[in-house]
Amino acid sequence: MSVRLVSFAVAVALTTSALAGCAAATPEISSTASSEMQTTVVSIAESAAAGDAATALAQLDALQQQLDAAVADGSVSAERAASIQTRIDLVRGDLQPVVEQAPVVEPAPEAPADTGTETDDSGEDDSGSGNSGNGDGNGGKGKDKGKDKGDD
Repeated sequence: MSVRLVSFAVAVALTTSALAGCAAATPEISSTASSEMQTTVVSIAESAAAGDAATALAQLDALQQQLDAAVADGSVSAERAASIQTRIDLVRGDLQPVVEQAPVVEPAPEAPADTGTETDDSGEDDSGSGNSGNGDGNGGKGKDKGKDKGDD
C-alpha cells in the first residue's frame, strides 16, 4: 500500500474520532447523524486501507450526502458541518489524485468462439473416423453370430 493511502486512512480515522468525540461532548451534531456518518467513515478507512481508492472515493461521496442531509434537517450545526466539510475536502484532496493516477485496466478481448472445426447445421460432427455410425455391420458385436446357420 502506498504511503499516500496510509496517510489517507489515518486522516479518515482521525475524522472518525472527531465525529464520535464531538457527538458525545456537544449537541452540535445529533447522535443519529454522528453514528451514520461514523459508520460511513469507517467504511472509507477500510476501503482505503485495502488499497481500493475508487470505492473509498464513492463512500466519501456518500458521506458528503449524509452531511448535506444532516445540515438540511438541522441534525448538524453550521459550525460543526464546516469542520466536517473541511475534513471531507482534505481527504478528497488526498484521495482524488490516487484514483486519477490508477491505471485503467481494460478487459481482455474475448477469444473468438471458432474452434477450427466446421460442423453442419445438424450439430453432428462428421470429422470423426466413422466407427460410431448407425449399425454399419459391427454394431451387434457378435450377438447374431451364426444366425443364418441352420440348427438341424
